[in-house]
Amino acid sequence: MKKPLFTLLFLLLFSFNFSISLSAQIKPNTFLMNGELLLQNKLKIAANDEPCLAARRIIVYAATPILTREPYTIVNKTIAPLSGDTHDYMSLAPYWWPNPNTATGLPYIRKDGQTNPQVNEVKDNSYLQALSQDVRLLGLAYFYTNEEKYAQKATELLEVFFLNSATRMNPNLKYAQTIRGDLTVYGTCTVDSEHLPELLDGVQLLVGSKSWTSTKHEALKNWFSEYLTWMLTSEWGKKASNAPNNIGTYYDLQVITYALFVGNKTLAKALIEKQTFPRIETQLGVNGEQVLELVRTNAWTYCNKNLDGWFSLASVAESAGINLWDYTSTSGKSLKKALQWMLPYGAKTKVWPYQQIGLFKPEYLTPMARVASAIYKDLKLDTQLSATHTRFVAGAYLELLTSRYQ
Repeated sequence: MKKPLFTLLFLLLFSFNFSISLSAQIKPNTFLMNGELLLQNKLKIAANDEPCLAARRIIVYAATPILTREPYTIVNKTIAPLSGDTHDYMSLAPYWWPNPNTATGLPYIRKDGQTNPQVNEVKDNSYLQALSQDVRLLGLAYFYTNEEKYAQKATELLEVFFLNSATRMNPNLKYAQTIRGDLTVYGTCTVDSEHLPELLDGVQLLVGSKSWTSTKHEALKNWFSEYLTWMLTSEWGKKASNAPNNIGTYYDLQVITYALFVGNKTLAKALIEKQTFPRIETQLGVNGEQVLELVRTNAWTYCNKNLDGWFSLASVAESAGINLWDYTSTSGKSLKKALQWMLPYGAKTKVWPYQQIGLFKPEYLTPMARVASAIYKDLKLDTQLSATHTRFVAGAYLELLTSRYQ
């Protein structure tokens, strides 16, 4: 009888100490990642939890090469935007090609799903994506190790790209997704910054470090406040807002995250209620099919991309106090139905009947299904996907420290 009693006392003591330790720490105010779980995982590392320690080693391994990487800046591009200001972000629309019916090849024509290698002539987009990934990784490495070198490097990257007058990016995307020979204003330009919410999660993990001071944090908030204003009021931003497909989904994800980052929760809630809820009605069919993505030449890819955007939106909406996961439109459409419609194809119990000129990868659905398994427990996703998705069951070590739900 002594042994069970001792075990019970030990567990009670551990639980008591764990709750005290948890309350003594500061929960990071992240948007895509769950700050509460991040903090719990940090305490598990302190308690020598081996799976979490293994996951931290992966993060450190991935973050270490970034420490010696040159900072990214868009001002050194050799092709200037129409403004002539290299501080203005510029990229080329990926699916547009020289016109074979004109002597100059202008204006370019669209070939959906076929990327023109000329897009690599301007590096701004690759720099912005790499910066977002690097800052997120460095933020995680700093948070889970408390080693200042990671925060210091992240600070350097953020200062060069956003804050230093000589190297900063202007807070607009007027010249993103440029189509040669066509000066029409398109809303597609905003997709180039769709990774910035991930960057902001990394930034939130730097708060409290010596390197990322409150002054620098406020300066970055000012940059994003200007960018948010441009997204909401410019002709480009308004067109993106009105885009009915994944462009609109990722527009909402961005402006809502930026509003939360700059401290305007009221605006974030208003955007969700005014724009995001109605998108579920317009984007989804009665069975959950994503009707606007199914017409693409890579329909499976875009259905997954759009659903991933919706899942990210639902995660961010929690910070605004709104439950998007369980929202159902007046006609019965919901994110849950959208996932359910995708499941048979991801599980390979149905053959994908729509166009997919690229490789069909059922594993695209796996990360979302893992999240959904924690939210929609009644779907019993483990029994549907475990046979074809070993990673669905085992997960990945990195997900132990970054997943929003457990």
